[in-house]
Amino acid sequence: MVAPTPSEIGSTAEREVAYRLHRAGWDVFVPYFAPHSRVDLLAGRDAQLLRVQCKTSRLSNGAVSFSTCSNTGNEPRSYDGEIDAFGVYSPELDRVFLVPFDGTPTRRCYLRLEPARNGQSLGLRSADQFVV
Repeated sequence: MVAPTPSEIGSTAEREVAYRLHRAGWDVFVPYFAPHSRVDLLAGRDAQLLRVQCKTSRLSNGAVSFSTCSNTGNEPRSYDGEIDAFGVYSPELDRVFLVPFDGTPTRRCYLRLEPARNGQSLGLRSADQFVV
């Protein structure tokens, strides 16, 4: 079996995030004329409109983690001012998380699925609070 390409992985994340947001009552829009823009989806509900960047997470050590910057040509670039939230798809869990951009770390964000082994709780994000 051939491993999926980065484009296929990204497309899967976008599809899953859009589907789960729609099922949760959001209207979902895809930027038709800007398929490679920094915004993957627009999600609207009531008077709220979110610019969403979709990411695929990794599962390890009791947490899902995802990149909070792009890294084209080994040049990290923040999404600051360009998006409102990350739509994060976890293929291992088959779950989607909607994480507000504000307050996320500059490189990688961790959402805890279980308590930290060292008992730390301050500054940790529980994955449960972001499930779509």
